[in-house]
Amino acid sequence: MAFSGKRLPLGAVGVKADGFLTRCFTRPSITWRQAFAILLPLMAENLFIHMFSLLNTAMISASGVTSLSAVSLVDTLNSFLYVFYTGISTGASVIVANYRGRRDEKNLHEASVQAVTTVTAFTILTSLVIILFNGPLLQLLFGAAEEEVMSKARMYLLGTALTLPIVGVTNSICGVMRGIGEGKTTLGYTLVASGKYVLLNVLFLKVLSMGIAGLILSISISRALDLVVLHLFRKHSDSRFSFRIRELFHINLPVFRSILGVGFPCAAESLFFTGGRLVTQTIIVPMGTNAIATYNISYSIMSLSQIPVTSICTGMFTITGICMGSGREQDVKDLTKSYFAVNTLLYVLSLGAISLLFRNLVSFYHAPEEIVDTIFRCVMISTVAQPFIHNLAFMFPYVFRAAGDGTFCTVVSLLIMWLFRVLGGWILGSLLGLGVTGVWIAMLIDWVARAAVFPIRFRSGKWLRHKVLNG
Repeated sequence: MAFSGKRLPLGAVGVKADGFLTRCFTRPSITWRQAFAILLPLMAENLFIHMFSLLNTAMISASGVTSLSAVSLVDTLNSFLYVFYTGISTGASVIVANYRGRRDEKNLHEASVQAVTTVTAFTILTSLVIILFNGPLLQLLFGAAEEEVMSKARMYLLGTALTLPIVGVTNSICGVMRGIGEGKTTLGYTLVASGKYVLLNVLFLKVLSMGIAGLILSISISRALDLVVLHLFRKHSDSRFSFRIRELFHINLPVFRSILGVGFPCAAESLFFTGGRLVTQTIIVPMGTNAIATYNISYSIMSLSQIPVTSICTGMFTITGICMGSGREQDVKDLTKSYFAVNTLLYVLSLGAISLLFRNLVSFYHAPEEIVDTIFRCVMISTVAQPFIHNLAFMFPYVFRAAGDGTFCTVVSLLIMWLFRVLGGWILGSLLGLGVTGVWIAMLIDWVARAAVFPIRFRSGKWLRHKVLNG
């Protein structure tokens, strides 16, 4: 049919778009508007968090490659210690979403309060572990690092641990609010909180040039103010989630068990996954400070390309929970396929963006010129592989865990992680002398192995045999 040159009326375009979105993303348990109200704020939130993180990394990297390496090493260790309560928070959000799907307001509130109680308790425990054992932990994991790097790393690790419980409170409340459909409020909070943090970093790192000490001071002040900012946003938005302080000290065993039933496998998998990354760092540390910087800058840029996809995968926890709570298993299958297609498209767009902006991105990190070519090689290899491999490897487990099939995901992920990424990284990176590039290739082999397993599990339907809630 020949092109007429006439433009469709705006209303006709809207009708066609609505028809397409309804066909692909609306099911009896959730409409595309409800799903997008979960996904879009989450995507914007993650984008701003990563962009602000990029700016902060650029500021600390201006203090020298030793400061950048110290922060990179500690952030990997922090991630290892944080992931347990992040996993528990994930379990809580799934339970909240299930009760939302059932329209059970009483248990929805109870699960929301238990989410905050549980996550905060684990962050307090995590903080104590870091404070008591920070020296031995750093020596065990990164003892081969230069003395200046180790000194800065210990200061940064101890300084960030003191305010970790505040992170537990704010993150768990935000997780609950997303689960009950108040993503716009958490987005507003995240923008203000992250913007405030960047301004504090500008003050302490750029204006006052305080280095690691300034970064610690910025984090501590920012986290303390986060409590005030979140309270004001909740109050201004008339949030449905309200609680009394005494409720936080009450344990509802059935809800608590449900949260741990979903959250513990997630936490265990994340814990050992990040543990694998830690061991990978120990393989890289003897290669020198430039190797540490190469690996972490490459990983950071790669993570930027994954922001939209990671947001959709995270949102699938809530979407799957609502569908399962409504008793609509077929909705989960259909929507997983639809969002898988969206993720593939987003990966392709990210590939183009990273290719065009690589030089601008790497300049933020003040990387020495001699490591830029290696960073480019690592970033492009992984970014090209993402639409074809990473999507198959990492999207399905989010759906499985939200449906209660977390144990399978944990066992498979741990076996693949330690066999291919850790052992393979040691063989290729150290034994065969390929350095950071060898470690990076081992990571891609890890992706391929996951991509070979999880799609088969999805097609089999065995992941639907589990129950998140009893009754």
